[in-house]
Amino acid sequence: MRIPYVVGRWVCGPNHYGRHRLIAYLLHTPDTALWAVGARRIGKTSLLRQIERLTEDGGGEFIPLFWDMQGCETSGDLSSELYLSIEDAGDRFAAAGVQVAELEGLDALLILRRLTRMLAARGKRLLLLIDEAEALIAIAQKEAAWLARLRRTLQDPSLKTILASTKLLVQLNELTADWPTSPFLFGFNMVNLWSLDPDSAVELIEQRQSAVQVHVDPAVRDEILLHTNRHPYLIQYLCQRLYEEDRNGQGYLRPPTDEDLNPDHLLAGFFLIDFQQLTLLERRILLAVGERALTSEADLLAQLADESPQRIRTFLWGLEKLGHVRRLFNQLSIGNEYLRRWLHDERERLAHMNETLLADESIEPLLQIGYRREPLYYQVEIERIQREHASLQQALAGSSNGERAELLAELNRINRQLYNARRDYELALLRQQP
Repeated sequence: MRIPYVVGRWVCGPNHYGRHRLIAYLLHTPDTALWAVGARRIGKTSLLRQIERLTEDGGGEFIPLFWDMQGCETSGDLSSELYLSIEDAGDRFAAAGVQVAELEGLDALLILRRLTRMLAARGKRLLLLIDEAEALIAIAQKEAAWLARLRRTLQDPSLKTILASTKLLVQLNELTADWPTSPFLFGFNMVNLWSLDPDSAVELIEQRQSAVQVHVDPAVRDEILLHTNRHPYLIQYLCQRLYEEDRNGQGYLRPPTDEDLNPDHLLAGFFLIDFQQLTLLERRILLAVGERALTSEADLLAQLADESPQRIRTFLWGLEKLGHVRRLFNQLSIGNEYLRRWLHDERERLAHMNETLLADESIEPLLQIGYRREPLYYQVEIERIQREHASLQQALAGSSNGERAELLAELNRINRQLYNARRDYELALLRQQP
């Protein structure tokens, strides 16, 4: 029996579901330096690999380069890894007129500058996709001057940079707070990576992009969506547990049992790491929300009356964006059933964890910026989708019968995106109200 769900490794192509709106934003926004932040196992590497796949043919503006920084401890390590990444994509760059061998042995800063100029001469732009960017924390501790030069290069408008990491990267701001300009992450537009949209979550559950789809009863599907909150890793984790085949070899998902919803040691380890990366105030909010199945925002503010309501709302927004907290029936709840159970079982130990990797003061300015900018983010997205919608309608008006079915399907997809973007915009505006 071959289980079609992929757990524990990155995916792209037919195995990658959703993220259409986020990918479109990352590729089309005029911002040239972006930071995609998400919790562990949310799909950061898969997002970058999917963007690479979508742009690797070189037909558009960008030539992508995936740069994995994992395990790098010095600028020399980063330089070597960068060259190897270019070498792995040698055909792509050779087609764009780059002599890859000429870059061997050079410092990463020089490689990036030369590569950017070579591509610009061909009318192309480097799309730098950086994974495991937490490695830069060690560089900041040892080679701060080199890191400052790297930051300037990554924010150069002649290329586009997308960093992907957990929120631990905020430590860079602590380590570079005394820079004469501004801390490292200032200038990177932060975007949050969280759950799949409802349509994509259902497609993942039913494996609609696979050659052989999985039969799922609507009641079972809705249970999976509720328990996982559309978290891509948890969807596949649970579906892998539920997958069975009938006598004809047709795959289907059985209803989940209580045992299926208990986190194993691997999930518990991920949750602990995520908890350790929360600030003290974020932990207080998360544990307060977890005391009951549902709690109102008013009750939460009363529980944490020693903090200002606006400060709590700002940090609560950050927890929602990372998926640690969600809203059910206009009430606050823990982000998914696995996390809720883990918090319940570990509550006493977690309540006494006073050491933290991140200070409230380090993350708060970034949260404030994101909180204020969220309505504008959705407003820009709505305008982009509306332009795409108008273009599709124009193409549909002049299409032949053979093209209409495909164009209508694409128009329906864009309509759903527009509906979801407008809904998110309205929710963001509501959050801004006192």
